[in-house]
This record gives sequence, structure tokens and C-alpha cells, in this order.
Amino acid sequence: MRQLSHRLGTSSRGLDAYLCLLTAVAAILWSSGCAGVAQQTTPPPSPQISVVPSSIVFNNVVVGQKSTQTVQISNVGKANLTVSGVSLTGNGFSLSSIAVPFQLAPGANQTFTITFTASSTTSASATLTITSNDPASPLALTVQGNGQAASAAWQMSPTSITFPSTTLQTTQTQNASIKNNGNVSITISSVTLAGAAFSTSGLSNGMTLSAGQQLNFQVLFRPTAVGNTAGSLSVASSSVSSPLTMNLAGSGVNQHNVTLNWNSSGSVVGFNIYRSLVSGGPYSQLNTTLNSATSYVDSTVLSGKQYFYVTTAVDSSGAESGFSNEASATIPTP
Repeated sequence: MRQLSHRLGTSSRGLDAYLCLLTAVAAILWSSGCAGVAQQTTPPPSPQISVVPSSIVFNNVVVGQKSTQTVQISNVGKANLTVSGVSLTGNGFSLSSIAVPFQLAPGANQTFTITFTASSTTSASATLTITSNDPASPLALTVQGNGQAASAAWQMSPTSITFPSTTLQTTQTQNASIKNNGNVSITISSVTLAGAAFSTSGLSNGMTLSAGQQLNFQVLFRPTAVGNTAGSLSVASSSVSSPLTMNLAGSGVNQHNVTLNWNSSGSVVGFNIYRSLVSGGPYSQLNTTLNSATSYVDSTVLSGKQYFYVTTAVDSSGAESGFSNEASATIPTP
């Protein structure tokens, strides 16, 4: 019994030691786990700056001219953004006035402008620097500008206009245009129109066309005489060496005419026909050569007018008689 008790006692102490060891290991593992949980803390919210456009480029700015772009600073973070500095370094570029420091709440924004003045056809660059409480501050962006030589160019369309048969004292209109195909503005210095029957509307001295702009205008034809009429339009500017030209043509017709008939006796070789706008004259001769018939058609009358006619007889010796009795005719409108 003593020997058995001794063995059990020995076994009991070993078991106790083993249990103590397990308890110690568990304590270590529990302590490590708690320490790990304590280190997993949530970082505080921070601001984040965003600049639009992210690439600032001025393309094809005519030498001597300016171009401006708007830049927007936004806060896309979750805490207030404090902008402490905005600066631009580089020749040919300028920054609009912007008061710093300023603060932007999350989702808020503020704008400013950058201007580029081209001094040559070579490329220029600058650096835009924005300092803030963004963890990635400062933010530096490259600004580029490209200049191009001034080029004045324009064209007129069409280059010729023909008006078909147009009744006297009525007006026909056709459309035309001038397009500025260059990269600088063009100011019209003179508009010259030849041909009394032609006129323009929407085109005059002093009008300015910006680069790429098209000016639409009208050409009008109002004949006062039967037959074909020619004219021309010339538009000039001190910005270009040669004026724009357009050829004009039109035909005047009369839908009204007056037919005269009379009787004659004696030795007569021909007649002269006279017309006036006033009863009793003075009269103007219509025929350029002696009229051999006892009738005459006047196709040069105008709508709405009243005319008064007389004739004379001419004998073989060239002697001309006095005026005949007067006849009148009123032309309807139109």
C-alpha cells in the first residue's frame, strides 16, 4: 500500500506540473491576443486635395494673344482641407488673385484662373504648386503653353451671283457669306459695290469677324431698266493683302408695256415717238431711229406710273411735224 501510494503521489505531482504548464501557455496566448486587439485602431479622417484639370495645357495660342483656363481645387477627403499656398512659376504665365489660406469642407471647391500669353512659337512651361494639410502635400502640376504665328485668311461664298429675269422695280435676294479661316480677328475696312441695281444687307464697314466666325449677308437686285446688268462686290480689310470679290449679273424684264397706234396721211417716211410723266410735256424721244410703222410698243414703262405720249411725222426732206394729240396710259402695280 505504501508503494502504491507513493506512485500515485508521484503521478499527482506530475499532473499538477503539467496543468501549471498548460495554464501558463494559455495565459501567454491570451495576453498576446489581447495585445493584438489593442493595436487595431481606426485612423482619424483626413483631407484629400483634387485639382481639375489635372493636366493644364494651352494649345495654339497666337503670338501676342492671351488664353485663360479655369482651375478648380476640391476636397474629396473626409476632413476639412486647409490650403495655405497657391503659386505659379514660369515665364508667360500668370495666376489670378486667390486669397490664402482658405479652408474647404469635404465636397467643397474653389476656382481660380491661369493665363498664358504667347510670346513666340516655341513651347513654354510653368509649375503650379499647391500647399495644404493633405498628407501628400505639396501638390505640383506642370502647366504648358504652345504659341503659333498669326495668320489672317478669309473667303467669300459664292464668288459670283446671277439673278434671273426680274421684273422692273421688284427685288430679288440671294444669300452669301464671308468666313474667317485664319486664327486672328479680321475687321472689314471697306465695302465697294458697282452697279446701281445691286445692293447688300447685313454687310458694312467696321464689322469684325473673330477666328472661325462666318458672316451671312444678302445681295439684292432691283432693276429699273429692261436688259442685262453687270456689277461687282468688293470687301477689303487692312489685315489681309487682297480684297474679296464677287461678280454680279442680272436681267431686268417688264411685264407691262404700252402699245401705241395712230393714223397718218400725206407724204411721210417715218415717225418719232415722245413720252412724258407730265401731261403737256416736256417730252423725251423714245425711238433712236425713225419709226416707219404707225405703231410703237413701249416696254420701258414702270409699274404704278402714268405716261403721256405724242408723235410727230417726218417727210422725205427731214422736216418734222408738230406734236400729235396726247395719249396717256396708267401702268398697274405690280
